[in-house]
Amino acid sequence: MSFYKEPSPKDDARAVFQVLKRGGIAIIPMNVGYGITAIDPDALDRIFRTKRREPHKRHVMVGSYLLHREIHLLAPQEASIVKLLTVNLNLPLGVVAPYRLDHPIIQKLPPDILAKSVVEDTLALLVNGGALLDELSRLATIEKLLLMGSSANITGTGVKIVVEDIEPEILKVADIVINYGIQKFHHPRPSSTMIDFRTMRVVRYGACYDVVQDALWRFCRIKVPDDPGTSPLSSGETTVDRI
Repeated sequence: MSFYKEPSPKDDARAVFQVLKRGGIAIIPMNVGYGITAIDPDALDRIFRTKRREPHKRHVMVGSYLLHREIHLLAPQEASIVKLLTVNLNLPLGVVAPYRLDHPIIQKLPPDILAKSVVEDTLALLVNGGALLDELSRLATIEKLLLMGSSANITGTGVKIVVEDIEPEILKVADIVINYGIQKFHHPRPSSTMIDFRTMRVVRYGACYDVVQDALWRFCRIKVPDDPGTSPLSSGETTVDRI
């Protein structure tokens, strides 16, 4: 006999999507920790204010490998590296790359939201955030809507791997919270490893970075730096903070 609601990514994604389309805010599991996401610009602003984020912080797209293929513009070699890491090795990854300004989803973004998402003509997209996020991205893509998000925590306090650790004010602003328990990709720290694929520069050292580093050298002969630290708040970012 079950005394809890078992995870159902497809059902939960549909419920979340209905909330987001109404201008709501959702906290969802993203494999690398809990994220907070929205579609509506006013909802995104509420997230920023609640997280106490500085104006230079950027929104990040949350989606899927298929959405990455549609929106990002990469040369064949770099595109094959993204596929290696996210499809062949099934790793969570923040992909930073130039984007298609003429893509229907990008065209629907309000100019101010796009401006808050772009860094040097690139957009960041979380790939392999988990089954729920993949389904949510599929639903949003069908309706030409872009999911934007951040980690579900007060800025500077570290990504949360369980809902119970999320600050009360963050939980309060959400219209729906999906709790799948401890998120699996949180070693050596929560949040996704992020790479700028124009230059193969590490923007952030995150979950599974050691696997990413090994794969880049083993299969592509690309050497990236060692992780500078394993503190939960040691992000190792080298460019504008995205999440």
